[in-house]
Amino acid sequence: MKTYFLIGCLIGSIFVSSGDFEGTTDAYLATPNRIEVKTETLFETANKIIIASMTLSPEPNATEAKAEQAVNMNETAKEQQLMLQTVNNVSLYDDPASVIEKLGQPEQIIADEYLEGIETYQYPAMNIIFSDGIVDFVEIEDLSRSLLIDDAVIPATVEDLQAALGEPDYITEDGIVFERNEALLKLFIDSDTKQLTSVSYFHNLSM
Repeated sequence: MKTYFLIGCLIGSIFVSSGDFEGTTDAYLATPNRIEVKTETLFETANKIIIASMTLSPEPNATEAKAEQAVNMNETAKEQQLMLQTVNNVSLYDDPASVIEKLGQPEQIIADEYLEGIETYQYPAMNIIFSDGIVDFVEIEDLSRSLLIDDAVIPATVEDLQAALGEPDYITEDGIVFERNEALLKLFIDSDTKQLTSVSYFHNLSM
């Protein structure tokens, strides 16, 4: 029943689209054979449209497509989540007061004897170097603890850090560098043991 109704609609639409209504009835009544031929043509057209609409185009393996999409989304998510906005709760826009508020008083404050405006705040796990009252460098040499990058806890190993940050943006003689906008994180790697020796977090203008 649905097929006949669809065919009828198609026949009607063909008549309407032709725009030739005047004299149509008289011509078809006068020549019955033409009516049969016209009707047969319309039915053939309608059947072709119906068959074409029921033909399904081949689709790729849905499982493989979904799996590949999930992998791409996970890789993108990792890189987007770790934007190097903070390392061990310190950002590159902190001043001494905000660092003390986050980490407490440093064990020692050392002023550079050669460069004015350069101070180093020494903490148990890292040193924070200020330039004119703003964080310039964060140096992490104590790798017995995990790193906290953008609230993500990551073991202080080359493998774990690279898995979290993706492919490095720069490869140097003494390590690899990851860049996110103006922030950089460099992993210093021993050329013989291939082990991580220290980590630096700094602004790209400091290079």
